[in-house]
Amino acid sequence: MSQDQRQRSSPSPAFLPTTAAEMAALGWDACDVVIATPDAYVDHPSFAMALLGRFLQYHGYRVGILTQPRWRDPQSFLGLGAPRIAFVVSGGNADSMVLNYTASGKPRKEDQYCEGGNPFFSRPGQGRKYRIRPDRVVTVYASQIRTVCRDRPLIIGGIEASLRRIAHYDTWSDTVRRSVLFDARADLLVYGMGEYPLLEAVRGFEKGLSAGEMAVPSTAVARRTLDGLDDPVVLPSFAEVTTDKQAFAEAFCRFSRNGDRRVLAQQQDSRSLVQFPRRILSQEELDAVYDLAFARSPHPRFRDVPAFRMIRDSITAHRGCFGTCSFCAIAAHQGPDIVSRSEESVLREAARVAAAPGFRGVITDIGGPSANMYAATCRIGGCDAPDCLRQGEACPHLVPGTEAYLRLLDGALGVEGVRRVFVTSGLRFDRALMDDAFLEGIVARHVSGQLKVAPESGSDRVLRLMHKPPVSVFEEFRRRFEACTERSGHTTYLVPYIIVGHPGEGEIEFEETRQFLDAQGLAGRQFQIFTPSPLTRATAMYYLGYDPCTGEEVAVEKRMKVLEERKKRLLR
Repeated sequence: MSQDQRQRSSPSPAFLPTTAAEMAALGWDACDVVIATPDAYVDHPSFAMALLGRFLQYHGYRVGILTQPRWRDPQSFLGLGAPRIAFVVSGGNADSMVLNYTASGKPRKEDQYCEGGNPFFSRPGQGRKYRIRPDRVVTVYASQIRTVCRDRPLIIGGIEASLRRIAHYDTWSDTVRRSVLFDARADLLVYGMGEYPLLEAVRGFEKGLSAGEMAVPSTAVARRTLDGLDDPVVLPSFAEVTTDKQAFAEAFCRFSRNGDRRVLAQQQDSRSLVQFPRRILSQEELDAVYDLAFARSPHPRFRDVPAFRMIRDSITAHRGCFGTCSFCAIAAHQGPDIVSRSEESVLREAARVAAAPGFRGVITDIGGPSANMYAATCRIGGCDAPDCLRQGEACPHLVPGTEAYLRLLDGALGVEGVRRVFVTSGLRFDRALMDDAFLEGIVARHVSGQLKVAPESGSDRVLRLMHKPPVSVFEEFRRRFEACTERSGHTTYLVPYIIVGHPGEGEIEFEETRQFLDAQGLAGRQFQIFTPSPLTRATAMYYLGYDPCTGEEVAVEKRMKVLEERKKRLLR
């Protein structure tokens, strides 16, 4: 059956099937693609399995969602049978190790992506319980699928896989680990936001191609030779980076400088990881993803998913972030290029949100990784080493999109049924992205009483290592904010986000942060101990004890008792 015939003949279910019975009710004898996920299936565009599944469905494929399989039983991965084309393992909306453990290594007692926040399969009194989300979920799921089905291609993706696509430092085991593609024994890894790369890979596998025969943008595969590749960027091998910290630093810097623009290779064993350049979506392509039909609710087998409650009435306006913060994984995952949806596409979604049962008139967020990067562009079309904000001094080629973003927010207020539109996903306070007109509009119409900002630290030395603006930039922003608040007549507070224990923070730098918060009159509970995430520059500093690209020595405090005490001192 051709793709067009399949698309015409397949019904468009309210929810993608999660069981064999639901498949049978649709008249399907098999799925083309089965997506396995540790998250509760929520058919909303903020959930990876829904975006991927609906996108493949739109392009004619029968997709099943294997939501939260009982991973200790390999047979549970055949709950929808063997797919006709491929298994896809989505690591979920967040990293399993971050969701399962606090920064101090203590097991978490809640999981916002599970029913009722309960992270265990069985409740107390109902037998021995174990976590719904296993540690290193991508590797575990892939291993179990390989146990029961060896003859179907296996694709892995999501932020957990994306951040582990090359040899990387893993804080939980305190070791350098090889690419997750090899640990998972997967055929192909999709990095970044994966709808279009996944579609191209599925089409390739449907044609009978092997992963080694494909060169899909935004993917990585294993190859025995580098023959036929056009001048790849070659990183020091896994064997080298595990025994030589200087080799690790060199690998990180080559990877970072490449920016996913050229083919990249790194030997892992007798084979090499080969990563193809990142695919940058057009606005029309991004609109097409978010214009898909979603139920915008959890599958009927789930009643209360806390993560859904938080984002039910929110809208994604763009992808990407050019902030280049040392500690942040967004640049490595989504990339620094801003791809914004059209105003028309966002407003169409706002109308769908407003028409949904139970809507109370408030769109809780229209944003992205940094909300006020919406519609930002570059006068020269980008460069090899993007540093658009330059720690407070914007690049002269940066064209802010603040006027377009404010127009978008105000436009959503005109949608029938919408009373208020807020921004809750976080705003950069750099003047280039927070001009006077934008700040006035945000404070007057789009803040619910608290404005989240992220000074991150009160020490200029730490801020420089974070690649964040110095304290003076925040001080100037706060003065402008207070003046706007007074003119608006609203009572609005700044809620700061602070990272405790970032590389470079000693007792002196911590005390500077404490004094900074006191001097600025800032208080809150958004104080988090630094958690090293794979592929970030801060994590490389944490592991090496120096900046991998400059060689500057960096003090690193790893004693958790000291860090927990610092956090308590900020909370007092």
